[in-house]
Amino acid sequence: MSRFSPLLQRIAVTVLLVGGLVAFLLLAPPEPFQWGRIWGEGGYGRVILGGFVTTIWISLASLVLGLVFGFAGGRARLSRSPAVQQIGTVYVELVRGTPFLIQVIVAYYCFAPALHAFLLKLGVPSAVAQVLDSAQVVGVLALGLLCGAYVTEIVRAAVESVDRGQTEAALAQGMTHGQVLRLVLLPQAVRRMIPPLTGELVSLVKDSSILSIITVAELTKRSSEVRQSTYLTFEVLLPVVVLYLCLTFPLSRLARRLELRLR
Repeated sequence: MSRFSPLLQRIAVTVLLVGGLVAFLLLAPPEPFQWGRIWGEGGYGRVILGGFVTTIWISLASLVLGLVFGFAGGRARLSRSPAVQQIGTVYVELVRGTPFLIQVIVAYYCFAPALHAFLLKLGVPSAVAQVLDSAQVVGVLALGLLCGAYVTEIVRAAVESVDRGQTEAALAQGMTHGQVLRLVLLPQAVRRMIPPLTGELVSLVKDSSILSIITVAELTKRSSEVRQSTYLTFEVLLPVVVLYLCLTFPLSRLARRLELRLR
């Protein structure tokens, strides 16, 4: 029984903290809850759940895009060419060194219209150029670039953590630096990347809420619209917090479990 006591202690503390917080929130409002207006038949529940679904697919699409950018950026950071290395460095520092909120605003209101006009001048069909008018497309691209900057550093750190002796041994066998990276270093580094990549997905889910600033109809945006229509706060935001936790908590636990298993 003693070996289960740490687990029981964690469960007890979690129940007390979360239960106490929920109890306080439930007792705090000066007026009775009006759950029926939000979650009853004909309420706004479907609107909020629709934003929840949008948050899920935007996060997944941004992760896929971020992996593409990240592995390309990581390859640049590990390049033997100083010029190529600098490209990766500028990308990482520019993205990680500026607030994501500013990046989203600049991307949607500055870069997207400018690129739209540029594509039209090149003779690209207007139907193709109009894709850049979509807030969801711009939001996924911005979130993908943000994710890619962090994945770049994850890739670089994972590859550089592999014993340099393996690189020297592979080079002594006549392999090129590209072959060493592709055949020796990356297969070992990928295992070390999995836990932080899972954690990066957690960050993407939370960062997706910032896309509401450019009218992307994700969970935060939809909940804000419902609040403005109903003037209800607790009935909207408490379930929204739970929905975010339903995404982030399992991913956080998965990242921790993978980290312990692959250590």
